[in-house]
Amino acid sequence: MSILISDSASAAYYLKQNQANLQDSLKRLSSGKRITGGGDDPGGLAISMKLNASIKRLAGAENNVQNGISYLEVQDGLLETAGNLLTRVSELFGLFSGDPLKATGGAEQTAMDAEFTEIKAQFTAVAGMTFNATTLFGTGTKSIGIDAEGTTTLTINEADLSDAAITAVTDSAQAANLGALNVTLINAALDKVASLRSTNGSGQNRLNYTAQSLSLQRINMTAALGRVEDVDLADETANLAKHSIMTQASAAMVSQANSQNDIALMLLN
Repeated sequence: MSILISDSASAAYYLKQNQANLQDSLKRLSSGKRITGGGDDPGGLAISMKLNASIKRLAGAENNVQNGISYLEVQDGLLETAGNLLTRVSELFGLFSGDPLKATGGAEQTAMDAEFTEIKAQFTAVAGMTFNATTLFGTGTKSIGIDAEGTTTLTINEADLSDAAITAVTDSAQAANLGALNVTLINAALDKVASLRSTNGSGQNRLNYTAQSLSLQRINMTAALGRVEDVDLADETANLAKHSIMTQASAAMVSQANSQNDIALMLLN
């Protein structure tokens, strides 16, 4: 009698174990994760948490860089406008001083000076524009975090439209009218804006290369994370089939052991 009860208890024990294994396989397959809890692989869980945090920081760094690119794109568009304004000043100066049919102080020159005044006002407006409440023009710099640990930064420049070469043309205190200019001043201002656009372009290229590097780092790190925590579908599907069969077999053995106990009880009665 004791042997039969022991057999029944043993069968029930293995049934419980096989059911637990079956549930684990179902959790892994349904979640797609090899590690569904701390007890599955404590070391792997710690690694996956660190990798996941690094991936999140890389995504943040990518976002920082993309915002930096947008900043420089807006800046460059306004620098192009500044260059166009100076080019128009150059054109007006040529018309103002080089046309003998325009009387000195006459209506035509007065109209040109009026346009020059409007151009200077527009230039001042451009120089005061911002990007999301962040200054675009000045002598400062902006720092951008560009790595997974948040320790490495890349610097981009504001554009200095207050440079002496530019203000010599655009500042009313120095250039009250077209007659106060000469070609050297205008060309120097245009050269300075061209230099600012060149610096801007170099900054954009550097940020684009950085964005590509960060994207590759994030892709590779995500692949590494997958190797640590993602389930192997082929292996786990085989485990599911195995545990399912063993659970059914264990249930059958429990039933058989219980039947034997019932027979023994019938004999005793």
